Amino acid sequence: MAKKSSKKFGILLCALILAVIVGCQSVGGLNLNDMILKQIDVSQQEQSQLFELEIEFNEELISREEPEIASMVKEFSKISLNIAHAKMDEQGNQWINGVFGFGKGDIPFTLHSDSKTVRFDIDGSKRPLIIELPDTDPALEQSQQAMAETIRQLAQKVAAYFVRGLPNPPVLSVDRVSSSVHGVLTNLTKVHAELNGEQLGDLIPVYLENLMNDKEGLRTTLREVFQWAQELPPEVLSVFGEGADAVLEEDADIDAVVEEAFAELIPVLEEAQAEIAKAREEEEWGEIFDKGVTMAADLYVDDSLHLRKSFVELIIAPAFFTAEDSPVRSIKIRSSGEMWNVNGDVVVPQVEVPGNALTVEEAEGLQGYQALRLFEPSSVLYNVLKNDFKIDDQSFVLSDEWGIPFYVDSDGTAYVPIRATMKEFGVKLQVPAAKGQIRFYDQATEQAVIFQTGSAKANVNGKSVTLEHKVVNDGHFVYVSADDLFGILHAEYSVSDNESGERIMEVARDL
Repeated sequence: MAKKSSKKFGILLCALILAVIVGCQSVGGLNLNDMILKQIDVSQQEQSQLFELEIEFNEELISREEPEIASMVKEFSKISLNIAHAKMDEQGNQWINGVFGFGKGDIPFTLHSDSKTVRFDIDGSKRPLIIELPDTDPALEQSQQAMAETIRQLAQKVAAYFVRGLPNPPVLSVDRVSSSVHGVLTNLTKVHAELNGEQLGDLIPVYLENLMNDKEGLRTTLREVFQWAQELPPEVLSVFGEGADAVLEEDADIDAVVEEAFAELIPVLEEAQAEIAKAREEEEWGEIFDKGVTMAADLYVDDSLHLRKSFVELIIAPAFFTAEDSPVRSIKIRSSGEMWNVNGDVVVPQVEVPGNALTVEEAEGLQGYQALRLFEPSSVLYNVLKNDFKIDDQSFVLSDEWGIPFYVDSDGTAYVPIRATMKEFGVKLQVPAAKGQIRFYDQATEQAVIFQTGSAKANVNGKSVTLEHKVVNDGHFVYVSADDLFGILHAEYSVSDNESGERIMEVARDL
């Protein structure tokens, strides 16, 4: 049920945006309350959506950071998510095609899901990522769908009370317009609203007052909730805790139950009013609800009150962002989109799983350099992962006290345990072909290496190599000099003493 419900989050978010920005009182003949609640009716549709985030940083502070950090901050100061086409059918199957954009470039992607599988294709990736969803018993799935529908119906009834109390923003207008929606000229009602942080802060106590004044609305809402709960099966009702079945049994006195709940909720609302009144006297209230925070929206609904187009802009630039130690000067968030085929015939095909698909289990076991090789070197994501996040680099620390320790001999030569060290690189030793032989294949450098205990000769990719020091046995462990091993593996190391006198070896490899 959670998976099915989460797929409708975007639709419910539209309703929330409408509620917060628009309010609910009728304007220009348009019932804004009905318009908000109508969005909960949407079970399937197609749409396009553009999200943009722009952050203006404090350049003086950023200039003090390391060059790599400063560069990355600038690269991500402007990001966008452009959903060119998304569709969701009645069963909750989804198909999304879009582009993620930022300073380094654009990364196209496709997300496709059904009841069994989620497939994620990303530009430059050689293999799609597949997430297998657990099988669901058909009877259970049907029960979950029925429960989700019941909750949706309850949400409509409960939301009416909370939406009805929302006050309208100071700037609000309604006009009839003709505008293109997915290439089709459509008659729409345009709702324009504007609000700043200070005004929002002023509306909060008004909203609580409206809820308090609508006591009959609260009673009606409580009655709807209890009547809905009475119709739930026993196994679901048990979620509400011990005693719920007694309170909600069929012959329970609903009027008494409602009045008891009402008597408990009214003090809660009164306490909230008191807390808000107290908070408004504090300096922090003005910092949070600042004029520098502004919201504006153009929302277009059709004659059935379904949202068909939208543009929402939020600018966050409160006074405290101007402080010298503030890392951010302003944040701008914009969203625009179109919706079509609302509750129409939307078809999303089943997910196809190719033979080369990458599973989550396989991905979790990959070394950084292996994950990087899943992408084309010419792709944007490869560039970011390698040069910005350096996911293919390897580093670890060895100690002369814990684990299988390394040691330094009397000549100052450092020796490392071969098996434990290769494990840090993500490499397992192979079955030896002869006694005293140590074999492994380092995929990162594409080298097959063979050592022989007691010998200063090694074999690398079929060629004989002379080591500076012999491979030695020390009890149950085989050691090779750090200079020899890390020289072959293209790694660097350093040895130092920490504050407690422990000698540590830091190893790093830039691939």
